[in-house]
Amino acid sequence: MSAAVLALALALAGAARGDKTEPEPGSETIWDQIMAAQAHNELNEASDDLSRKNYGSALHIARHAVAADPRDPAARMILGVAQYWSGMVDESIDSYKTALTLDPNSSQAHLLLGISYGWKGDSNGAEAEFRRAAELDPTRADAEMDLGSVIEGRGDYQGALECFRKALELDKKNALYHFQLGTLYRKLGRDPDAASEFEAALREQPNYEDALLELGCAQDRMGQNKEAISTLQHAVDLKPGDAVARMRLARLFVEENMHKKARAVLVDAFRLTPEGNGGGLQLSVAYSGGQNPKQAPNADGKKGPSPNKKPDSAKAADPNDPLSVFENNLRRVPLNQSAILHVDAMFLPRPKLVKEGPGETSSLKRALAQANGGGGETASAKSVRRDYPLTAADEAGREQQIHKIMSDLRSVMKSAPADSDARLGMNLTYSHPTDEARSDAAKPPKVIYEPRQVGNDMGLWVIGSGWMALVAEVLPERGDKPEYPNDSDWWTAMGLAHVSVGEGQRAGAAFMRATDLDPRSVPAWLGRGVAAAISGDEPGAIAALKRVLAIDPKNKAAADGIAWLKRPASVPPSAASDADTGADSGAGDSGSSSSGGDGDGDGQ
Repeated sequence: MSAAVLALALALAGAARGDKTEPEPGSETIWDQIMAAQAHNELNEASDDLSRKNYGSALHIARHAVAADPRDPAARMILGVAQYWSGMVDESIDSYKTALTLDPNSSQAHLLLGISYGWKGDSNGAEAEFRRAAELDPTRADAEMDLGSVIEGRGDYQGALECFRKALELDKKNALYHFQLGTLYRKLGRDPDAASEFEAALREQPNYEDALLELGCAQDRMGQNKEAISTLQHAVDLKPGDAVARMRLARLFVEENMHKKARAVLVDAFRLTPEGNGGGLQLSVAYSGGQNPKQAPNADGKKGPSPNKKPDSAKAADPNDPLSVFENNLRRVPLNQSAILHVDAMFLPRPKLVKEGPGETSSLKRALAQANGGGGETASAKSVRRDYPLTAADEAGREQQIHKIMSDLRSVMKSAPADSDARLGMNLTYSHPTDEARSDAAKPPKVIYEPRQVGNDMGLWVIGSGWMALVAEVLPERGDKPEYPNDSDWWTAMGLAHVSVGEGQRAGAAFMRATDLDPRSVPAWLGRGVAAAISGDEPGAIAALKRVLAIDPKNKAAADGIAWLKRPASVPPSAASDADTGADSGAGDSGSSSSGGDGDGDGQ
């Protein structure tokens, strides 16, 4: 939970009595007053639960608060926040609308309603609510920042720039606002200005890992290798699970002929299980124009599924569907385990931008004109972030959760422009609600910036995360000559870059070249395992990870990855039924996922 959301929850709880609509004189009974006091206390409890990310408890308490005092707009807003974080976005919209019937001039309710609209992909509705929030309270920096995010999402960089600057005028020490302005400068090719904003963000929040990542990449682009290495090393130290920071740092180590350090950075970049204390399961998939993803080379060096792969008579998902990689891993989460699925989606138009040559500079005015003219990639690139809670449930309840998640993801993919390449990054992490719910736990959770989260969690649903662009800018175009064709570590770093944006085939080819150059490269074999996994070749992934254990028997990433891949995935009822009816005829292999591709995707 970000500081911004925590402050919101506390402010709503504190305002529970003062912000409510006043009843008609003589209509409020002593019982009404008692129930209102109870609701006020429950809002404080719900706020505490929200701050600890214990969303189920917060939702339960907020519902009680609303029942105790239905006329309290603050209770409705707290309920909406709990619903939003529990994946009940439609219900959160209803709660915020009810709050606005009780208090039509609540800038907070308009802001929250805009955020939920944005999550649903209704950018026009979100923009209208953010503008109304700013009109009602011109001192709200968060309304200006969220409005700027919507405007930037539609390619109006001039308008976004004005909003971001206004937000900083209202709140000069907000690290997130400096960060957002810096990412906009980066998209405009203004690296010195971008670096200045990232440095300003870090002065306010020294451990802001995403700002460190962006700053290190800006320094890299400006040729400041020494500074970039120091900055990116700090990012990796803070967030060891940030594969993008590791990839960018490893490339710099290779450039500086520091191969031992490059390999040390790369070896911890690959993880295929959300268990333990690591950064979670990180996978990406990519495809374009409705094409099926291509298979990565398997552990034997051939394209397509591993020859040892056995047909699954009750296939849980269509192997030609890129999202089946996500679905299969959701189905491996035990029923008694809760988890959070973070998804970043980016739609990149074709062709890519042509990089400016040395000495070619442009003014901010010219950069804005180029960006808004529609001729460049950044003018129409779209990105979306989604967080999905997966709560402990029985088999039927878990099936319903997975169905809704996959339906929403497919609806997101349907919104991709026809001429774009889609990139989806997934991070699946186990949550531990028992520890999170206890303030007296032996090791209470620390409030930190999580990987690929930049603080104001509820405010970045439209613009998403820029980390995919930091990968795309170092990927070679097809036909480009390799920078270091005979360097195994360079190929491993490039394979990691391709893996990060879901390009399984190109990743597999890069890792294969790395193992050809150095057959005992542990990072390269780990990479081959991941490349096979994101291409749906799980037997091939297991074979590659076994090669790692043959080289390094104590390698935990390989052992954990094999254990995760061998864990049975649950089977949707429809697929199981198809398998039963088609077992004798051999038709079981065609069983389809119950999540389907035509769901309306409410994201509940």
